[in-house]
Amino acid sequence: MLNVTNYISIVLLVLFLALYMARFRGVDVNRFSPPAAWVRACIFFCACWIICWLTGTQTMIVETPVVTSAQLQNGAWIAWTIGLFMMILIGYWGVWARYTMRFDRKLHLLTQIPFGLLWGVSMGQLILIMWRTVSGIGALWPGWLIVVVTLVTVASIFWVWMVFYWDLYIAPEHDSKYSIALKTIVLHIPQSLMCVIYVTLYHNFVILIALQTLALVGAAIFMRMPSPWSQESTPPARRHPFIFGLVYAGGYVSSDPKNDPCLKAAHLPY
Repeated sequence: MLNVTNYISIVLLVLFLALYMARFRGVDVNRFSPPAAWVRACIFFCACWIICWLTGTQTMIVETPVVTSAQLQNGAWIAWTIGLFMMILIGYWGVWARYTMRFDRKLHLLTQIPFGLLWGVSMGQLILIMWRTVSGIGALWPGWLIVVVTLVTVASIFWVWMVFYWDLYIAPEHDSKYSIALKTIVLHIPQSLMCVIYVTLYHNFVILIALQTLALVGAAIFMRMPSPWSQESTPPARRHPFIFGLVYAGGYVSSDPKNDPCLKAAHLPY
């Protein structure tokens, strides 16, 4: 059954790529296009699944028990697991939600939940791909070094992916400079560190994917990811200049931060 799913993901990847090239390759980047964003996201989701399969990470995940009987009797493991779920729940369903800009986009759980599920599974797989790669290279390294190298690798790759592509071409505008800094310091780095430590200590790969999925279902809901057929207006990502003519998603900038209703709604000073 898993092999069938793997081959279906290849077919879907080809179909989504063909659809994107035929309909959305030249779409105006100064206008947020929900169908184009969804097609780009689906290409990413398929690619993550295929890479996980081809690197052997998928086999590692399915052949490792979700949880062992010894872990269920281990107080430290129980504390770690409950603590991480609470950290994600409070962080992404509380703090992240409070400081996320929505620009009056509508709640549409029918599409936002599946989007978040696919997003979370994909990002969880990517973390495990990088963790497995580092663990293989550093088979003789102490655990702390595997954690540090994995965290640096995850943070670097995710930063590049998020600011130069995901937040420019897939996610609707949902952050300001203030909220980007806040979420990075308070949420993204701490939860990534704790998750990498957890998987290094206990090898609960499915639980790590579940944690990322819990976080990103919340993110999809609270940033109000538009449905692929949405007709509502949402601002495109603010394109900030970078080196060599590149641009990055640096967040919404208001001409009057003190009186901006969108910033006020997200409890942001700027």
